[in-house]
Amino acid sequence: MSMPIEYKEITIERALGNLGALGTRFWTRHCFDPYINCGFNCIYCNTSTVRHNDMQESSVQVCAKVNAPKVLTKELAFLKQKGIVSIGLAMDAYQPVEKELGLTRQVLQVLKDNDCPFAIGTKSDLILRDIDIISEASKTSPCIVSLSITTLDEKLAKQLEPNAASPKNRLNAVRRFSDAGVTTGVWLSPILPFITDNDENLAEVLEAAVENGAQFVLGGALDMRSPVGVQNFLKKYYPNLASTYEYLYKKEDGSYSYYPNESYLYDLYKRFILQCKKFGVKSYMPHFYTRKQALLFYIRSFGLEHPSFPELVSLLNYVSPSQEILQTINLRSKGRLFGKNLLQALRYFPH
Repeated sequence: MSMPIEYKEITIERALGNLGALGTRFWTRHCFDPYINCGFNCIYCNTSTVRHNDMQESSVQVCAKVNAPKVLTKELAFLKQKGIVSIGLAMDAYQPVEKELGLTRQVLQVLKDNDCPFAIGTKSDLILRDIDIISEASKTSPCIVSLSITTLDEKLAKQLEPNAASPKNRLNAVRRFSDAGVTTGVWLSPILPFITDNDENLAEVLEAAVENGAQFVLGGALDMRSPVGVQNFLKKYYPNLASTYEYLYKKEDGSYSYYPNESYLYDLYKRFILQCKKFGVKSYMPHFYTRKQALLFYIRSFGLEHPSFPELVSLLNYVSPSQEILQTINLRSKGRLFGKNLLQALRYFPH
């Protein structure tokens, strides 16, 4: 029996976090989470309302930042440079309580009214409720919508993400936003070693993403932000994989590394890219945790096979001064024909 989710309203003094534009997903300069903690309770996430202590579980509250729209309005008025704001960077902005409070919708309205670009990712088709605001905002500012889909297997998806929308409903959201003219894609993330990392699963998700109009796909290996949550999941459903995960993630001192060993990571991302090419994904992005990882991967890939143009552009995303130039063009073009055509010619997508 699942634990009931408790909610609490809080007020904040500051809204925007400053990420800096470089080294972040989608070149986001600022971030904002309307909520603290998340009611989707995904087994791999440390923002869940279920907290793991060894093999025991306890519950914590979801806190809603109810005065966020007012605070955000004031901050945007004094913001000298409006970079892309990442909404729901750590906590899903469309978790269950959002249906009642509509806090994320208010935040998006503020961003739209201030002509501020944003990127928003979710596991919920509730985002369709706000397609009016998002599609209108995308006409004047760079706006990106991402739906997280790690598998099309409904049973497995429910085990991994108990309170999230079904993969079918998420794909429907991808189609609806794409048809509305919004830059829309899929986060094939997290990819779980020896569970969802096989070529068959990658192919199923990528093919469905393309069929439903996804313009980009980001692939990300499972990070170990919630070791006990992952251990509990493996113990219940995949006990034979427990030692394999320890080999991939455990360090010499016994603690867990945030990401799997680089040999596994590079092999996974090489297969991910090949599958993306096979199914005609327009823009694809393996997600790295450090710039060094990214550079080593692309340099190594150049040495092993004939690189395609997108891989060259991906490499340019990680080195100066090309990364700053591409970012500046993307943020300042605002639909202008020259900038838009140049980025399309480069097959560029910010990541």
